[in-house]
Amino acid sequence: MRYRIVVVACMLPMHIASAGAFIENPCRTILSDGFYSEYSRSNAQSRDQAMYAKLCSSNFQQARQAISRIQKSGIDSSFGASYGLFSPDGNGIDSSNGSLDENRFSQWKSAYCSKNSLADSSRAAEFLMQKITPQSVADAWSACMRKYEGLTCWATPNVPQHDGILLNVNWTKADSAPPQVQHSFLTRGAASKFKGTGTGKILPVGYELNAGTLHIAIARETDKSIVASLQVNHEGMEHSCNVFIPGDRDFALTTPFVRR
Repeated sequence: MRYRIVVVACMLPMHIASAGAFIENPCRTILSDGFYSEYSRSNAQSRDQAMYAKLCSSNFQQARQAISRIQKSGIDSSFGASYGLFSPDGNGIDSSNGSLDENRFSQWKSAYCSKNSLADSSRAAEFLMQKITPQSVADAWSACMRKYEGLTCWATPNVPQHDGILLNVNWTKADSAPPQVQHSFLTRGAASKFKGTGTGKILPVGYELNAGTLHIAIARETDKSIVASLQVNHEGMEHSCNVFIPGDRDFALTTPFVRR
């Protein structure tokens, strides 16, 4: 039998349009709006880490818009100066949005975003923004993610009863035949608590996914990032999804940017 291949990039809230621009989808907008509304009341380290990941997954225009919304929060009108995003003027740092030029932003991304791919940076931003937003917003975002047809995966932080991380695997398809797990991967330093799952796996091979969301507790054994991937077969068609969970040291800007 000749299989057709269908790849679903999960937790990737942007896609590349024909003109090469990045378009933010409705689910990501729900999470972003909640993040901005809580920015001024949130922990500085957590919000900076989330914003750093968000900038790494943005193009120039999206970065300008994001910084503008942060500046309007009132708590950090000079956001971006410590990141090295703004050009110095005669009186020091000009932190107006107009001083951020595309060339400088491109250089900044090359210097500080090269460790992770665009897709992983986007997934990391979603994971980190959930730590900032109210639970109602995170729930609304998850509900939006569950509407995508096929296989979708995302991670949820701050779940005490599950050691802090929950991997959500959602299957939505208008038929009764469940897909079967062909392959799964979980990076070293993390373990799936799903019964019968071996080391380095999310789910057992051959496991059938019912319609709806399967919640899998993930134990983090180190402070490093976690990569998870899942591949299933549904009536001869392959579906896959990927998750990236940042470590404590990911997206933590510790050195000033020097323009090249």
